[in-house]
Amino acid sequence: MQIRLASDPSKHLVLDRSMLEDPRLSFRSKGLLAYLLAHPGFDLSNKRLLASISLEGVDALSTALKELEEAGYFRTAQESDEEGGIQTVGVVSPISRIPLLEPQPIDKTRVVQANSPSSPTASQKILDTPAHRIIDRLNTLREAAWDWARYTPISAKYAKNVEHINGRLADGYAEVDLILVLEYLSAVDGGKEESRKYFDCVTPFNTKNFERNLTMAREWEARGRPASELRSKQYLEQSHDPSIYDRGRRGGQP
Repeated sequence: MQIRLASDPSKHLVLDRSMLEDPRLSFRSKGLLAYLLAHPGFDLSNKRLLASISLEGVDALSTALKELEEAGYFRTAQESDEEGGIQTVGVVSPISRIPLLEPQPIDKTRVVQANSPSSPTASQKILDTPAHRIIDRLNTLREAAWDWARYTPISAKYAKNVEHINGRLADGYAEVDLILVLEYLSAVDGGKEESRKYFDCVTPFNTKNFERNLTMAREWEARGRPASELRSKQYLEQSHDPSIYDRGRRGGQP
């Protein structure tokens, strides 16, 4: 099947293919980069405006922008304004400032023969990442904490399923932090039908909820993960409340 242009070629934006083929970028971040390159005067500090002209939410756009920054397509810089002051501006580039492949020192103690039975395959290496391990733990907890007539595990091979997980890892949180949050929420909300739809790969890890969830999870772990205390009315009133997500979607209204 051939692709043909449906509009005036003179109105098209010319992009460098290296950006489109960069495996570090999701399709979402590639689309955002293309839009920013086509609108160089856009005010990136107003992410709500950017969200209003797309189907992406503010959190998703923030994650995509962070992805572009980590891959070397976006950076912030200090410039003088017309009044002699200093302002922070965002700079986007169609070509990454960070090489895609950087030379890595070879650890000879870990080199194994390609035909060795203990040598992991390429697919095994891909699956052995923090995001995949977190998704695996999420699937285990989901299946154990709720009764499912038909349970379909969440797949980590889709970028949208690991977007928020990778976002929190990129923020500097450890794999064990994300797993602790999952184990805490499973212990608090396990079996409660109103919580089932929120125990996924997005809600526990989005920027609105994660820090609060992690704080409570660490307090819970410091007390020895007490199962009986989690079920007390007093503690449940102070802990994870699924209704906060519905209130957030309604602008905080009860």
